[in-house]
Amino acid sequence: MDDSDTWTDGIPNLKLPDPAFVPGTPAPVLELVDVWVASIDKKQCNAVLKEVSAKAPLSALMHVKRVQKREGDDASLRVLLCECSDVAPDGAWPAPVRDLVDRYAMTPERAAVPGHAPRTREQWEEWNEIWPIVWQKPNSHLAVPLEAPSTEEIAEMKRWMRRVITTAYGARTDNAALIVDPAEGTVVAGGGDRSTNWRRNEGGRLLVGHPLHHAALVAINCAAELDARTYPAGEDEKNIAAAPSEPSEPSEPEVGEKRRRGETLSASEMTETLGRPYLCTGYDVYLVREPCVMCAMALTHSRVRRVVFGAKSPGNGALGGGKHSLHGQRTLNHHYQVYTFGLSGEEMDDLAKGAGMKL
Repeated sequence: MDDSDTWTDGIPNLKLPDPAFVPGTPAPVLELVDVWVASIDKKQCNAVLKEVSAKAPLSALMHVKRVQKREGDDASLRVLLCECSDVAPDGAWPAPVRDLVDRYAMTPERAAVPGHAPRTREQWEEWNEIWPIVWQKPNSHLAVPLEAPSTEEIAEMKRWMRRVITTAYGARTDNAALIVDPAEGTVVAGGGDRSTNWRRNEGGRLLVGHPLHHAALVAINCAAELDARTYPAGEDEKNIAAAPSEPSEPSEPEVGEKRRRGETLSASEMTETLGRPYLCTGYDVYLVREPCVMCAMALTHSRVRRVVFGAKSPGNGALGGGKHSLHGQRTLNHHYQVYTFGLSGEEMDDLAKGAGMKL
């Protein structure tokens, strides 16, 4: 897509970089941990492995396998005994390991293993060359999309980001939000930040703000008002009551099992039952600047599909650009994807000023 400084339908084609995916937590980097390993006869492997696993568990290296095949040697294997940090200053191994070393006449040697579990398949393949490690598919809230956004999706993200930037600066506020239905390519709701300048005189009008009226919350409220106008009161209750229910035999929950709340439905189940989007299910949200924790949590409760922001908020950002990564919290009952254009606040202001927009 051409990012030249021209205008299309009243929206400047601001020069934006491609959006980047923001993982729930930063991807781990390769850090090696020193360990003690020893070669043993293959016939002794099962006995040694059972004993060392029970007496010297690797609580901090659960992703590391205890055994490594020796290249070109079919008669012996290398067994990971313990971390080097477990060794006393005088060079003595912990008692259980010392007992194994003596009984099986081992000659321990130092080796290095990856200190963190891999997040991606590519990391696993690379780190596995150092020492065998277990591959576990990341939880959904930490998973990286299998496919990068297509050229068309990137073009759409840029189009909506240009529009929300124009909306913000046109309203003379530094942040705005647009809730977009990606299936229809239409704006569902939007709003600018009203939390600053609580009492401002503009054109003879006294504008009164509110400390909680951040851009995302204003947009969510507009979407709720539209929902209330579009769907008459009482219709949702009728649809839920009419929805077929599958009888299930009552059973005692297992120890440690969470009790599911009686009639609670997931967002997708609610959408199917109501015959319309539940809250903002399936919608994308575009913001000029990264939302704070309050707004990010409100977007979670609204069940949005994706959040895209232009500039990071280092001081109070909640989606990876600041101090928090709320979308990576495992205990939340909904997780959305996050993308950013990676601009700083100053770069965003300069971008707008370059197109003749200013606060």
